[in-house]
Amino acid sequence: MRTTFIALVFLLTGLAYSTAFSQGFTPPKFIIGATLDGNMAANDAYGTYFADPNNYGMIWGKGITLYGKYGLGVRKNNRLTLSLGFNNMQNDNNNTVPFLKFSMTPPYTDFRIWTLGAGYEYAFNARCRNKQFIGAAITANLFTSGPGSVNEFDYSYRIGFQIVGGYEFTLGKKQQTGLMIGVKYHVPNIGFQQNGVATLNDGTGQPGAGFWRRIGIISLNLGFNFYTDVKPYRQK
Repeated sequence: MRTTFIALVFLLTGLAYSTAFSQGFTPPKFIIGATLDGNMAANDAYGTYFADPNNYGMIWGKGITLYGKYGLGVRKNNRLTLSLGFNNMQNDNNNTVPFLKFSMTPPYTDFRIWTLGAGYEYAFNARCRNKQFIGAAITANLFTSGPGSVNEFDYSYRIGFQIVGGYEFTLGKKQQTGLMIGVKYHVPNIGFQQNGVATLNDGTGQPGAGFWRRIGIISLNLGFNFYTDVKPYRQK
């Protein structure tokens, strides 16, 4: 009995010591990554009737985003973000698998949006294998219409705003790569609205709907991250 008790004491002591000096990792300083984006139209962007002046006739879309994130301070919970994305919103009212429309049957809408974003992000558990984040960014957006779209317009520049949230989990023992699942809500035409011939007609003036037509895009994002400056250390 005494031998068993002594063995148990040594086992518990060893486990406690191991936990006290277990292997940990520093949080990443830089994060470089890319996502594939599946988009759903929202607000005044959504519509199934192309001639309706109150909306833009968007439903589904797809895109890709490249981004970089820089962690501040020791804990790296605060991140500065920079991103570049391209999204294509299409709709011909034919049933299709969401996000995966590649050919269009006239009539159809075809909106192409280039987005440059700069913002801030807060990361929970930045040094752990599983991380969560929320953030926001100011965006600069270039709109173009695809060939044959019923809504044809010239190049249009807008200022927008987006909020993001997601979940990261690292891969491998060194925690230098990882996967990301996230969601994003973007209103790309908050500033510089314009009405007139061959424009988006998204302002309050005429011609157009006579009110600010908000283009809302909700995105589901699946991505891959590279983490830099992740180093092992002994945490007590």
